[in-house]
Amino acid sequence: MPIPSKPADDLPKTARERVYFQLKEWIIDGTLKPDERISDQEIAQYFSVSRTPIREALQLLKEQNLVCIFPGKESRIAPVNTKNICQIYQMISELHVLAVRFAYSEITEDILDELQAANRRFKEALHSDKAKELRELDDQFHKIFFRAADNVFLSNFAETLHIHTERVENLFFSGKTHNHENSASKHQDIIDALRNQDLEGAVDAMRQNWADTIRAFQQ
Repeated sequence: MPIPSKPADDLPKTARERVYFQLKEWIIDGTLKPDERISDQEIAQYFSVSRTPIREALQLLKEQNLVCIFPGKESRIAPVNTKNICQIYQMISELHVLAVRFAYSEITEDILDELQAANRRFKEALHSDKAKELRELDDQFHKIFFRAADNVFLSNFAETLHIHTERVENLFFSGKTHNHENSASKHQDIIDALRNQDLEGAVDAMRQNWADTIRAFQQ
């Protein structure tokens, strides 16, 4: 089971959290591949912990459908179900639409300027050929709406789904900058609609932004 040679220095303090967050990161970034067998012994040695926090962390990952546990046999990294992923993209699209609706009454000129600056950074990175950086900048743009909406349930649901979309994009779109120029255009449409106090226009642009991503994955 290939894992990096050194653990990160800035992980949470408890053993369970350290194992959980690091394994989740490895699953998302593709260090641990779909269907790969998980070695409790290797993980315990890596983190210098007993197997109890390992089992607790794996159970949390199982609840997020990132790990498959076969009691008395083995644990494996969950496979990617393309049908489920398309549905996840559709669900997360609607959560982002709700974020726009919930945030609308809180949108100020400062927030609009923040959105504009975030999209400007995104556009400036378009020709960098750094897919991960572009995804992070895209995420920064969208998180502004969730922060303004200030709804913990909405944010938590979106974050859970985002784990799976980020994993898929790292596995299937690594090194590719699919559809990002159109994303920048849709971001601008959202901003322009909000400046014009056109909520439905902003909602439609957000939905179209995610529809483009869904089409890119299906292709």
